[in-house]
Amino acid sequence: MMRETIMTDRLVLRRYAASDVPRLIDLADDIRVAQNLPRMPHPYTQKEADDLLERQAEMWAGARDRPWAIELPGEGLIGMMGLHRGTRMNLEDKDLWQLSYWLGFPYWGKGYATEAGRAVLAELERAEGCQDVTAGYALKNPNSGHVLEKLGFHQVDGIRELTVLSTGELSPIQLMLRPAPTHKPQTRGL
Repeated sequence: MMRETIMTDRLVLRRYAASDVPRLIDLADDIRVAQNLPRMPHPYTQKEADDLLERQAEMWAGARDRPWAIELPGEGLIGMMGLHRGTRMNLEDKDLWQLSYWLGFPYWGKGYATEAGRAVLAELERAEGCQDVTAGYALKNPNSGHVLEKLGFHQVDGIRELTVLSTGELSPIQLMLRPAPTHKPQTRGL
């Protein structure tokens, strides 16, 4: 079973809480964030934040969603990261885990997404063993693709056109795959 709280050097990944609502609304209600995410509405309102809070227990109780709030101690919530089972970002319609994330604009380019992603992928491996994981990024946001590459993902031959909720426009999404890591047994030199 995946843990609900994961610590990294700089971050705490944990369940989204009622105390996060004001920061979530402030950070998510930014078109620079929403335009890169197919399912994030804009404007992002109290209703969306409350709905997410209401769904937390159900998501963690089921077997298909693992959402974590990304907290920077001393500042609070700075974004979200999740693992979701499904076929939306998979070429062969396999039921694989998909990594998704977003950060508030003031936190871009500081390595937080990479740090959180490494922790979440390590948690998946710890809890469920090595397995393939998919992801995708909007082609107009190549920095997100660089984050995924740092996490071991590579581009696959597939672009999905998804309608972005915040703009109503079609956006090309590059599909990415992180093959299950292979661990070689440690050998001792003689």
